[in-house]
Amino acid sequence: MQAPKEKSSTTSCTECQRRKQKCSREWPCNHCQARKVPHLCQFGQKKIQQASPSENCRERQSESRGQKRSLPESTEVSSVSQDGQDEPEDGLKMWGYMPGHVHYNLSRTNGNDSKQKESSCESDKADEVEKVVHAIPPRSITDAFINHFLTVVNYRYSAIYAPTFTDNYVQWWTDRANSKRLSPEFTCLLLRVLSYSVQYLTPSLRKMIEFELACSSQALTDRFSAAAEELSKSFSASNTCLERVQEQFLKGAWLKSESRIVESWHALSSTIREAQELGIDKDTNAEGLTEFDIEIRRRLWALLFIWDWQMSAWLGRPHLIDQKDLSFIFPNLRLDQSTSEPNLLSPFAHMALQAQLARRIATHLGNVKATRDLSADQVSAVLVEIEKFIDELPPVFKIERPDESLDKQHPYYVFQRYQLHVVIYVTMLDFLKPYLAGDPRQPKNSNDADFRKTGIELGLKLLAVARRLFDHEFPINAKFHMVVFCIFDTATILCSAIIHDIDNVLPHRDQVMNAVESALEMLHQLSLTTKIGASSYRFLFKLVQAAPVLSSYAPIQKRQRMVSRSESIPEAATLAPAEVIPTTSAPVIEPEVKQPAVVMNPMSIPDMTITDDLSFDLDQFLAQNPFGPSTQLDIGGMEQIWDWENLNLDGIVPQNPQSNGDGNDYYPPGI
Repeated sequence: MQAPKEKSSTTSCTECQRRKQKCSREWPCNHCQARKVPHLCQFGQKKIQQASPSENCRERQSESRGQKRSLPESTEVSSVSQDGQDEPEDGLKMWGYMPGHVHYNLSRTNGNDSKQKESSCESDKADEVEKVVHAIPPRSITDAFINHFLTVVNYRYSAIYAPTFTDNYVQWWTDRANSKRLSPEFTCLLLRVLSYSVQYLTPSLRKMIEFELACSSQALTDRFSAAAEELSKSFSASNTCLERVQEQFLKGAWLKSESRIVESWHALSSTIREAQELGIDKDTNAEGLTEFDIEIRRRLWALLFIWDWQMSAWLGRPHLIDQKDLSFIFPNLRLDQSTSEPNLLSPFAHMALQAQLARRIATHLGNVKATRDLSADQVSAVLVEIEKFIDELPPVFKIERPDESLDKQHPYYVFQRYQLHVVIYVTMLDFLKPYLAGDPRQPKNSNDADFRKTGIELGLKLLAVARRLFDHEFPINAKFHMVVFCIFDTATILCSAIIHDIDNVLPHRDQVMNAVESALEMLHQLSLTTKIGASSYRFLFKLVQAAPVLSSYAPIQKRQRMVSRSESIPEAATLAPAEVIPTTSAPVIEPEVKQPAVVMNPMSIPDMTITDDLSFDLDQFLAQNPFGPSTQLDIGGMEQIWDWENLNLDGIVPQNPQSNGDGNDYYPPGI
């Protein structure tokens, strides 16, 4: 009679056992999903069950992170065991053995001892919290920031699981009200969430916050970030946790939104190392973790894998993750399944799809490190693989005629759909850039003309999707880096294709010209709200102006004349970027966001010298430094984040423009 009970206790989740319900015996089970508490669903016997099952379920998050919610008031626990000897794992950690190494199997220590030691480390860092906790505003305002993050901003990456974060957030305030020690890791994560949330406030919320706190939203996000950075410095690399990985990821996201792409890449490196220290990349040290914790770890690693892949492929940066070691397991996304809406996708689905796309592409690349080194057959194989991926997209994310029935109830699908489509097209176009930036009179192979035509068509499709993303995000969420990047990068490679088209045989030539003008118009509006938008607009405008074939196009020529006239407008007549943002009460996520009326001349190059650390004099730059690898490129920081030499413009763009007397430069015939 005892055997069946033993079997039942190991196959039903703890919640179903407590409620005496029949469990579906899969994670998360049917009852936990129906009650919308899938994170409380766990299987298997707990090693330590001193409390009741319900208490164990509620406290499981704090247990898995070293009991950091509330530290004991008793005397500090010594770092050595009671018998005066160091724990066996200490010697392995001091040598730097990674989690999962065979040596760790030689001697397993009691889990409770390691938690006591970790609590000792928390006690040492508790004072650091007091130095930064003053940066967090009163709870009513902080609640508004957190609610905005969880209901809007978090859906960009879904790096935070809202139910557990909310529980920990409420407990954090309870501990603070009761003068208990606060978790340094969660405090740091909270500051990162606040700093990232403030970057994407709605105009009405921004207006209220700036009035209540008597400071600008930019000063506020900087304050949160600086406090998080100060606290983060107190953590040691050898003693990390899941919250550390999450806060480092949000640091990188914040830096991207602040147009500090190079620093974001370095933050990504630090985040990846933190995750590897926990064994997240290989599911090591997962024996004592619940299915929920394993799922969250897999999601975080998928996010890091995506960022590393994209920044390497699109910005020409070295990989931080070994692309040949692709043994990590994808998250299963069952955590977000709905019993009432079976067709409802997980908020993490758009990121999981990007990770799958990267994995499928990697199988065709072999040992090739750069797309320009791929053979025609390899390029064709990659494009075919991506087309298969597109055909297999779920209805919500289909490129052609997507299912929009859930958009009203779940508006985050709109943004996620555009984001995924942009990623797919940017990825496809990346493999065809060498053919768009090359001389068509000197074909690389027999597929050269076909690849060029395909690349042009993809570029036009990409800018069409970029327009939809721009209309959805501007001006409230214009800081999202993908909005600027997809426009700038695509328009620039199309400019290169036009410049190299000496014989005027480029497919869809007029459409490409119109697309470049449309990109200039979008970048101009983005230049009023983002630093990198201003720098991108200046670069693309001057590139177009320097190429006769582009500058002579009627709409672009009109833009140049208007720019020339606007340069005579007194400086006082222009508005600072922050003043252009309208103060409407439009919601953050809205299918169509109308472009605001801008007081300044719509064709002028905004003066960003006060707020834009990427600003530079491109007139002087182009006169003294022609496009080409013969000189050291210096364009105010953009040369660090963009592999511009792939445009192959050396010798194509004239070096010595002459004045025509009306304020505009022109180039002699025949150049």
